[in-house]
Amino acid sequence: MTNHLAFFLLLFAVISCNNVKPTNHNSSQEKSLVLESTTLQRTQGNCTSPTPTNCAEISLKYPIVKEGLPSLQQNVTTWTNDFLISLLDPELELDEETSLNSAVDGFMESFKEITAENPDMPSHFTVEVTDTILLQNDQYLTLRMDAFSYAGGAHPNTTAAIATFNVKTGKRIRPIDLVNDLEKLHAAAEQKFRETQKEAFDQGFDFDESWPFVIANNVGLTTEGLFFCYVPYEVTPYVMGFTEFVIPYTELEKL
Repeated sequence: MTNHLAFFLLLFAVISCNNVKPTNHNSSQEKSLVLESTTLQRTQGNCTSPTPTNCAEISLKYPIVKEGLPSLQQNVTTWTNDFLISLLDPELELDEETSLNSAVDGFMESFKEITAENPDMPSHFTVEVTDTILLQNDQYLTLRMDAFSYAGGAHPNTTAAIATFNVKTGKRIRPIDLVNDLEKLHAAAEQKFRETQKEAFDQGFDFDESWPFVIANNVGLTTEGLFFCYVPYEVTPYVMGFTEFVIPYTELEKL
């Protein structure tokens, strides 16, 4: 009986350890990971007045891994650069040789050319980015960047980027790596979306061929569950703005 009892206690301990959800507990591994926000700022033109005109401003605040696994440092840098460059020049093809500084120079050159062609047209081009840590522990790191940009057009653009990384391997974690049934995750996410945007659906909006529902590009681990962030135009018109929600781990246990 004693041997059987010891076996079941050991089995229970193993199962309990395997079902631990991400937490924010400190550990030696967490202490070795040092994050830092770095800032890149550039201005051109008349940007000193309270309501700038003929002005181009860039203010980028984004995360870097100052100390940590080299692969984690590289993957976070690649993710941040790809997002920042896409804001500065959406048409620029990204490759290993594409640099953030060259994209900044290209944005300023584009502003210079447009103002030269339209000297009487007031213009205020801007790209602003801020960063947030959504989760950091000895297993996972979830980062977020929010962006506001305007380079002509009917309205400014707002968007975001969210990514989770495995601290011990450096690999980026995506929904396909986290669940064993993407169809059920899709259904759970759509239900949460409809609950979050209930007023819009009550007023007649619904998903169709023009606005099909998909799993968000921005999904990340948090202490509460899987965090979904839908940006404007992703699955709904611009006027509906951002849609954000969390699917708790308790609702994802079977997945």
